[in-house]
Amino acid sequence: MAVQAEAKFPFEGTLSKALVHKVSIDQVLLTDYEAQSDKGTLLYAQLPRSHGFYCEHIVDARRFDLVALIEICRQACFVVAHTQFGVPLEGNGYQFLFQELDANLLMERSAIFDDNYAGQPVRLVVKSTIEREWKKRSGVTYGLLWFYALATTDGVEIAHIRIRQTWLERGKWREIRQIMKRERNIAPDMAIPPAPRTELKPAEVARINPHNIVLHSLRLVDIGRYEAMARIDTRHPVLFDRATEHIYAMIQIEVSRQMALYAMARIFDVDAVELDVWKCKSTFETVGELQLPTKATANVRVDDRDQLNATVFVTVSQLDRTISTFEIGVRRMT
Repeated sequence: MAVQAEAKFPFEGTLSKALVHKVSIDQVLLTDYEAQSDKGTLLYAQLPRSHGFYCEHIVDARRFDLVALIEICRQACFVVAHTQFGVPLEGNGYQFLFQELDANLLMERSAIFDDNYAGQPVRLVVKSTIEREWKKRSGVTYGLLWFYALATTDGVEIAHIRIRQTWLERGKWREIRQIMKRERNIAPDMAIPPAPRTELKPAEVARINPHNIVLHSLRLVDIGRYEAMARIDTRHPVLFDRATEHIYAMIQIEVSRQMALYAMARIFDVDAVELDVWKCKSTFETVGELQLPTKATANVRVDDRDQLNATVFVTVSQLDRTISTFEIGVRRMT
């Protein structure tokens, strides 16, 4: 199924910060949108040429950054919910909860663009389709399952991404969080610990900027099994563009991505930068607390040793409570 855009592409600016739940303009990846039916929307995005977190390899980019594509779709969820399903935007009165993710790359960047295109902006057309809708007895929608097909402007599909999110009134959310924190012995004045130093070098997790490393104390605990602690820095301008009192889903996704790349690189004795995360399937089971230590455990299943293809199963937990689970597909770039 090819996603085709009209002759005139709306890539002249970005959507409003408020519509995609961002504080900084440079974090807005969507440029425009148009509703095509009650459950269908066409959105437009541009991958950043250089960014503090996404698409970090700005000159020699050989792969699409799957996490950047997920962020594009996450922002699209807000646009659709606010403009087509009646979620009020004014006053930031609703809390959105990331429930499930299933993201798959269909094409490598190097298969579409030659080396001369590495530093050029990539414009994307994002087709959104609502596959399921959850409603209260009153008929008010409180959750959606989105399917996104992402393509270049000439119709070459590069990824399919499904996201399930729910939302609720912020006042109700605060009540729920107070109960959760009480049950977890988190006092109102309990401080968020500063991000610890990490022994990892950026290249070990396919990063360039050391501030983007979200792991520390990483160790091998058994054959094909690694453990690490999450390194969460609330000063990070991208991961914490908007202040929060819990661990965002996108941070957990990055934790799992780095765990998968590190483990895969060690097992196959290759550089992490030579690897490509092409699949991310996850379930977010409960809220992660910023005040508590967060552990990530990775188990590697080698699917094809000759082709350097593996699936890494990552669990993010706090005090033996599972926060989220991930199935990460990793392969060597061709």
